Amino acid sequence: MSAVFKNIIRDHKLSTKLNRVFIVAPELDYACSRLADFVGENFVGQSGPLAKEMFESALSGYKRAKKAGNAHIAFMQGLFEPAKHLYARRYIARDGDKIHVWCPMIEAITAFEARYSALKVENFDEPCPDHITERTAAFQLAARVLHGEAFRMYFEEYDVAHRFDHSEIVTD
Repeated sequence: MSAVFKNIIRDHKLSTKLNRVFIVAPELDYACSRLADFVGENFVGQSGPLAKEMFESALSGYKRAKKAGNAHIAFMQGLFEPAKHLYARRYIARDGDKIHVWCPMIEAITAFEARYSALKVENFDEPCPDHITERTAAFQLAARVLHGEAFRMYFEEYDVAHRFDHSEIVTD
């Protein structure tokens, strides 16, 4: 479990809820840890830290499907569903009049923050100019977070992003 992941679940009191899931499916712990290492603690989602929203969305999906379906898949669907927020806002580092902009999915947000640690890093309410669908955003984040068997299992066999519209561009 990464330090970033530990901080997020401790600060937002998600530890006990996530541990119940990880006991049944330990591979989801690794996926969540890698996601936290990519997104970090500071990127703002819809109403708060994006990583926290992603974990809450995953838990919500898991809870809904626990009795009726494959809860592991529902957890992954919920985990990557908020990936669209990575394109809904720009993440910038200000250096006086000069602004450095994080390009979605080119590098981890945490790497961007580390490179500009001496500067003020913040969210800017302007959508990314790329035309991207919710499904593509979910797949792109999953490709950076999951490896090998986990990616194949959740995305080739079960197509975790199947419920996203294929043509609607993220604008929100």
